[in-house]
Order: sequence, then structure tokens, then C-alpha cells
Amino acid sequence: MRAAFHSEVGDVGVLQVGDRPDPVCGPNDVLIRVHASSLDRLDLYSREGSHGVRRSLPHIGGRDVAGDVIELGSEVAKSPGGLVVGQPVVALTSGGAHSEFAAAPGLLTFPKPEALSYESAAAIPTAGRSAYDGLVNRARILAGEDVLVVAGGSGVGTFAIQIARASGCRVITTVGSPEKVAPALELGASDVINHYTEDVAAQVKELTGGQGVHVVLDHVGAPMWNACFGSLRPYGRFVTTGVTAGASAQLHLGRLFTSGVALHGVGRPDDYQVRAVMLRLLDIIDKGLVTPVVHATFPLDDIRAAHEMLESSSFFGKVVLTMKGHGKP
Repeated sequence: MRAAFHSEVGDVGVLQVGDRPDPVCGPNDVLIRVHASSLDRLDLYSREGSHGVRRSLPHIGGRDVAGDVIELGSEVAKSPGGLVVGQPVVALTSGGAHSEFAAAPGLLTFPKPEALSYESAAAIPTAGRSAYDGLVNRARILAGEDVLVVAGGSGVGTFAIQIARASGCRVITTVGSPEKVAPALELGASDVINHYTEDVAAQVKELTGGQGVHVVLDHVGAPMWNACFGSLRPYGRFVTTGVTAGASAQLHLGRLFTSGVALHGVGRPDDYQVRAVMLRLLDIIDKGLVTPVVHATFPLDDIRAAHEMLESSSFFGKVVLTMKGHGKP
């Protein structure tokens, strides 16, 4: 099969496209003919060898896929009313998704929402699951609450804005450029703050009448920590789903003690927990309450350009690879 991979770590120049062995469909797996596969920050870290990520080489990137089932593992095939060969699906793999074929656990393979293209469906799993799990299962957002979503133009951020709005919350979000303000408002944010040029905590306090927000969802990490903590009202909840810009931050335990703030990590759920979240997320997507945002698509051969776009942070939503032509979805 053709796949995008790297045999050494480094800049985008180490990426190549060529033939790799077909994946093996184990008894609990599903083999998928890939139509689209999204990228995320982990792909950059794997290629760079940064953030403590070390892969066996050569490494095929990607975790999230949308495509058609071409083979069912022996155990998956026994499930009554389950998946069938030829069925369009969306899935989370353990890696190797930037390729013509990918194997995914049967537990983490789901019917593709009928209203979505393969490109849009491929944008769902990692970003959508993280946002849903963080807001609904960890923060337990409630209708009428104020929620701050950090980096609203990211994959996680675009899902989080919509999930919070669908839950009846007021959403304030941050972005890193003026071009991302209008799209964030269109997704459902009530207010947008530029986290590079504005004092986020001061703006949040002003927008909430000096109270602060009930919930903060962040995946940026250290650079935003003080702004996030300063934006919370007493007994607020902070949830981290990642540390893309830095992992180490200082916490004043006295402030934590007196504020009553709760700190949550989204954690590393097992496949059964991920499946439960995905089923609930796909349900609200099927109902039209949440729609994946795809900024641009690239053919597999343009893997370097896709990585460069992800590195530039010039996108709003997700960047997706396809097995056909490229352009706006």
C-alpha cells in the first residue's frame, strides 16, 4: 500500500510517500480502505521526535480515519448487528492512518454519520472525543454556565465551542489571529479574545461582570496557565486535554485552597471508555448539534504541505489527508 511515513526524525524534509506493508487485520480488528485521515499535533511530535514522543521507525502517522470496511476480524464478525464489509465507517487507530489501508479496533470503529463526507468524518475522533470528554465527563458542564475555550481555532477548540453551546452554555474563546475571530463567532462563541494581544483573564472578568467563568478547557498548557486560572470564578473547574506549548507551570496552592477550584485532566481512557464517549459524540453529530470543521484537505502526496500548515497554526479546525485531489472540502 501507499503511505506517508518517515524513517528518521527531523523537519518536514524527512517525510516521504511510498510503499509500505499492508496492515494485518487481527481477530478484534477491522481493516479499512481509507478515504480520509486527519492530522493532529502528535504527528508533528512523532516526526520531530519532540515532546518525549519516540516511535519505531519507519513510522506511518495518523490516528483518525474514515473509509470503507474491507475485512472484519474473526471476533468482530461474530457481533450480531455489527459492522459489515463495505460499510462506511469512522475509526480511531493506534497509528498508521496516513495510508491507503488501516487497521482499527472493532470497539473503536463506528458507522460514518450519513450526512458527513469522509473528510469531515475523519476530523472527528481524537479532537472531538477530547473536547466532549473534557467538558461533559470531567467538567460536567451545565446549561447556563460560562465556559472559556482556549485556542478556539484548533481541532479540539472547534468541537468544544459547539459542544458547550449545544449544552446551553455561554462560550468565550481565545484565538491567535484576527482572521479566526469571525469563524469562532459563527461556531457559537459569544465573545472572542486574542490570546497574543489581550489580557485574557482581565477580558474574561469584564465579560462576566467580574465573576469569571465556571469552566476552562485548555490544551495549550504552560503559556496559558496563569490566564486560565485567573479566569475562573470561585469553585470553577479547569480541564486540560493536552500541553501542546509547554507542560510545566507554577501553582499557588494557597490560591487553589481559597478559590475552591477543581483541576481535571482528561486522562488516558481505555477503549471501552473511548467507545462510550464516541457513541455520545456521534449521536449529537447525527442530530446536527455539532459539525466537524475542516480547514483544508491535502492529497497523500502533499503530506509535507499538510505538516507545514499544522506547524503554522494558520488553520481553523482540522487538516485532513485524502486519497484523491485536494482543496477546500
